[in-house]
Amino acid sequence: MALKFSANLNFLFTETTTSISERIRLASQNGFRAVEIPYPEGELKEAAQAVNDTGIIVSLINIAFDKTKDELKFGSTSIPGQETLFNQQLDDTITFAKTVKCKKVHLMAGTRNGKSEADHLATYISNLKIASRKLQSNNMSGVIEPINGYIIPSYFMNSYIKASAVLKEINVDNIKLMVDLFHLQHIAGNFTKTLEENKNIIGHFQIAQVPNRNEPDTPGELNYDYIFKTLEAIGHQDWIGCEYKPLTTTVEGLNWFSKYNLKL
Repeated sequence: MALKFSANLNFLFTETTTSISERIRLASQNGFRAVEIPYPEGELKEAAQAVNDTGIIVSLINIAFDKTKDELKFGSTSIPGQETLFNQQLDDTITFAKTVKCKKVHLMAGTRNGKSEADHLATYISNLKIASRKLQSNNMSGVIEPINGYIIPSYFMNSYIKASAVLKEINVDNIKLMVDLFHLQHIAGNFTKTLEENKNIIGHFQIAQVPNRNEPDTPGELNYDYIFKTLEAIGHQDWIGCEYKPLTTTVEGLNWFSKYNLKL
């Protein structure tokens, strides 16, 4: 089965608009059949209308977070003392996700806030168990993502070993691992073995070149010809998020699809 790709609208189609709803329309106009979006705070109706008008699929949505406070702007799932906030953000995200028929939520861990690793871990596990139940009751799934320390130095979920242990601890079917190959290369490298070791718990992939986070065909550390062929060989059928920074513009950068004999 051919690989299929979604536009991550935190990164793509940002040149001319800050509006998520307009980026949804631009993604559709330029051939994407699916998008990944942040929780579109302030434009919930407009974003939902754009999805309805275009018929585009929302393959992933990031959980809502508090952009006004540094310690909360990358999520609250692991932050001790913010359990009430986490539940409200999760409820808000599920409500919107249902509106746009999105089935997958990225449960962002958040940054360490001075509490111990053990305190963060306990909060994280407890909140993920709650999330699993709420998502399951709405026929949805969640994903957790290790993010490298160069991008967010204090991000709690910063290791594939940690992520694997957390998923084993919560032991649920509807929360999986998100593998962003940009972060994987920075954290652990070793794409092939990491894929083999985690194949049963992976629920989502995202792509970008390393180290500059541009299109897959730009110069860098990752061999995307090998990566795409590997994902095809294992029969990956879900959407792959294009979470990269266009080297020039989003539209000009889409030439990489033809270079790898891929289609939007």
